[in-house]
Amino acid sequence: MLVDKYKPMRSGPIRTAEEKLKQAPPQVRNPDSPTNVHLAEDTVVNITSAEVQEEAPVRRYVPGEPILPGIEGHQPWHTTFKVPSHVTSSVRYGNIPPPKPARPAAPLPLDEKARRKERETKKRMEQGTRLSRARESTIDYRLGIKGAAADQYRRPNPVSLKGWANLVEDRIEKARQAGHFNNIKGRGQPIAQAAEDKNPFIGREEYLMNRIVQRQGAAPPWVEVQGELETAVTSFREVVKQSWTRRAIRMITASNPVELLPRFTLDEVIAMRDPEWEARERSYHDTALEELNSLVRKYNGLAPYAVRRPYYMRNAELERVYREAAEDILAGLQERAKGIRPRRPAYAMTDDEDGGGPAGGSAMDWGGFKFRDMFRDLVAAFRGR
Repeated sequence: MLVDKYKPMRSGPIRTAEEKLKQAPPQVRNPDSPTNVHLAEDTVVNITSAEVQEEAPVRRYVPGEPILPGIEGHQPWHTTFKVPSHVTSSVRYGNIPPPKPARPAAPLPLDEKARRKERETKKRMEQGTRLSRARESTIDYRLGIKGAAADQYRRPNPVSLKGWANLVEDRIEKARQAGHFNNIKGRGQPIAQAAEDKNPFIGREEYLMNRIVQRQGAAPPWVEVQGELETAVTSFREVVKQSWTRRAIRMITASNPVELLPRFTLDEVIAMRDPEWEARERSYHDTALEELNSLVRKYNGLAPYAVRRPYYMRNAELERVYREAAEDILAGLQERAKGIRPRRPAYAMTDDEDGGGPAGGSAMDWGGFKFRDMFRDLVAAFRGR
């Protein structure tokens, strides 16, 4: 046993606990012993109590004798541990009810503007609800879920991202168990890979995003303008090509006999020009090219630098038409040489359809076309209706 010899405010000799017990053994009080208990040789404590009617006898301590009276046949493992009272908490937690919500004050009367705004808000909410239901119905129809089975799959829309993820996983698992994935196109076959999939210069995220956009039929704004521009250019070139083809066939047929028509070559047809036709069609060409160039400006403002386009020029477009229309002109000359005439309309042809006009000196260039042929074509047109 350690004893602090230098502890202050201690007087007298320093004794250990064993020495103190030997000098003043503890006194055990019995019911028959008096109330005066000798704690030490020269110390007596007088115990007075209203509850103690008789003095307890004093029991002398004998070394080796147990202090507490024993029970015959009792063993340590027969003792049951009892939790002391100071271990359990004596604090009781109260259940305080929440305060009752105050009654909402009566709403103020709304004016006409507030009522209109409230109606518009309610209408938008109803439209959003209908769109959500329509979207759900479309997904159920694609998955083949109809009738009461559709109500089984439906549940209120979640409000958190984790809830949406759980909803998607639940839908996929139920569809898989129902066998809706058994008839998917390409099931059991190797996945088709595109060239962009192995391109190291295209990021994986960009590739996946482009593939999703492409499958859904969506496109960037400049791609949509590009499609509009392609359609306008194709339409313009086709109109000019048909106009020049009719004009060239009539010019060659009117100035050459039928025997010489098959002798024309491709280079001769390509080199043929008609300043009168170009002058008459110039206003249309300029107007159409101006519209095309406005689309080009819009497209170049949206498209990347690498795919921008130059403006369309009248001379370049005419040279292109002369080259592309040469084969059609030769085919028309071959039909004329064999006596096969193209079907003519039953009405009087206009300047644009005929290829002539006031600048040519007459309203229609007959080119060897007789009244008998016109009557025959007119009867054939009525029979074909």
